[in-house]
Amino acid sequence: MFIYIILALTIFIIDRITKIAALTWWMEHARYITPFLSCEVVLNRGISWGMLHSTNDIVFVVVSLIITVITAMLCWFAYYNYKRGNSILAEVCIITGSVSNLIDRVIYGGVIDFIILSYGNLSWPVFNVADMMIVFGVGLLAMRFEK
Repeated sequence: MFIYIILALTIFIIDRITKIAALTWWMEHARYITPFLSCEVVLNRGISWGMLHSTNDIVFVVVSLIITVITAMLCWFAYYNYKRGNSILAEVCIITGSVSNLIDRVIYGGVIDFIILSYGNLSWPVFNVADMMIVFGVGLLAMRFEK
């Protein structure tokens, strides 16, 4: 269990520090680091990739509540798997990323996204470290259930 706590704290701290750095240094203007990587702060009031983004507060609260319920259900699933002696690496990544993004929703009224990957005219939707961990965890879960 100790290793999962350390992992969760590491993910959480890295995500929070990078979001604070983004708000401090990249709030005003985009910063181009390489031709493929840049940083620009975006407030995402929806879910991944800006889906369900809305300026309507009721929609925002409903989406936030749904995310909270799903995160709580995943906590129960992780606890159940841990008690059965299974790895919960995937669940820890998803839960930690989700909790950090939920904190943004409460503090800032949306999730702080700032990492932009692009190639020529193609661009991946803006994301953050928590989003990376959520995607990584979902990928691990998918591989687990594929067996």
